[in-house]
Amino acid sequence: MLKSGLPNISLGAFVVLASLFSSAFFAQPKNENPDFGSDLTSNNYYQLGDETYVYENPGTFDFIKFFPGNVIKYSKDTFRQENLFNIGAMVSVTALLVAYDQQMLDETQRFGRRIGLTGNNRMNRAFYVFGLPIELPHDKDTALYFIGDGWTHTSIAGLFLGYGLINKNSRALQTASQIACGMITTGLTTQLLKHITGRESPFKATAPGGKWRPFPDQIKYHKNVPAYDAFPSGHLATAMMTFTVINENYPHSKIVKPVGYTLLTILSFEMVNNGVHWVSDYPLALAMGYSLGKIAVARGRKSVDSAASNQKHSTRHTTIFPYLQRDGIGLAVAF
Repeated sequence: MLKSGLPNISLGAFVVLASLFSSAFFAQPKNENPDFGSDLTSNNYYQLGDETYVYENPGTFDFIKFFPGNVIKYSKDTFRQENLFNIGAMVSVTALLVAYDQQMLDETQRFGRRIGLTGNNRMNRAFYVFGLPIELPHDKDTALYFIGDGWTHTSIAGLFLGYGLINKNSRALQTASQIACGMITTGLTTQLLKHITGRESPFKATAPGGKWRPFPDQIKYHKNVPAYDAFPSGHLATAMMTFTVINENYPHSKIVKPVGYTLLTILSFEMVNNGVHWVSDYPLALAMGYSLGKIAVARGRKSVDSAASNQKHSTRHTTIFPYLQRDGIGLAVAF
């Protein structure tokens, strides 16, 4: 079992981990200033675009501590008046895609078969960790689908965590914490919507485009999950969240965006090809992943101005720390 799984993991998830990790850490821009001022405050200062951000070391359980607040903030932000147009546009796009879902599914699967992707979704039980079975992809179809698996994102967070601990890098530690928190928030919110919308997955569809059973009987739901859990895509929401967190924290990397968008596209294609999702399951998933990723990042860093303000009100000591803007560099003083 282990023998057949490992080659496929190397084709899919391992490439994801290596690509994103290397793109984040080995594509440092010249105008970025890592660890600037760390000897004074234990913070890391980074010039990202027009802003200078301060990254503090996250608490061990910040990713759990902050997720309720992130969910609440997402709920409040989503329904603000300025977002009503975006909500209307997303609903309209989703409705249009629903109308053509069956045709897009059929064409996607025909194309997949032509290029040798059979639409399998088979996992092999490879080994056990603390008595829990760990499964790996059986073939290339499943390996591509594995891009959106929780183990992939957990591994990415683990790489950032390891790098941050070894190099005492607050930004990497925050990235790991933000991804972990984002996994909880996207998992919770997408599961809530799945339990409300009750849409059939393609491979379980009993009608073109799949039936919708809003507010389904939860006992029936858990006895036959694929008949109810297609909308929205949790895999794509989580993948989008992970990409957003990395891209926000490492915006100067030249390959995070192309690698990220490519992998998101491959995952989206393969989930339709495998009959797990409809195309219309994606707009809301992408929007949720993006928003929850942005919220997670905002909690894990502060602009220099806000950090100076917080220091001023939280300590009686005088602190001098580097201050960096587009028009110059100097020292800021907090009393």
